[in-house]
Amino acid sequence: MTIQNAINFIKQGQHDNDLRTRLVKADNSQARQEILDQNDLIFTPEEFEEAYSLTLFKCQHQENADALMEFRMWWLMLCRSPDTGATSP
Repeated sequence: MTIQNAINFIKQGQHDNDLRTRLVKADNSQARQEILDQNDLIFTPEEFEEAYSLTLFKCQHQENADALMEFRMWWLMLCRSPDTGATSP
């Protein structure tokens, strides 16, 4: 797990509609993690936040910063969404 993987995820995730769609359609956090693993995008939440901060610091235009902030909010909301594929005991 590295910050570079998280940076790669941020870059790829902002432009790869297929990746975002697959992550949204995943039934649970484990399925989302498997998608990330298959794409060599293994990182912790802390590494994501560090990568986000580093990437935001490098933004030279407000539009880029806004897009990055929107992506972060999308990812955080997705991570916090309840698992839909789980059944109750």
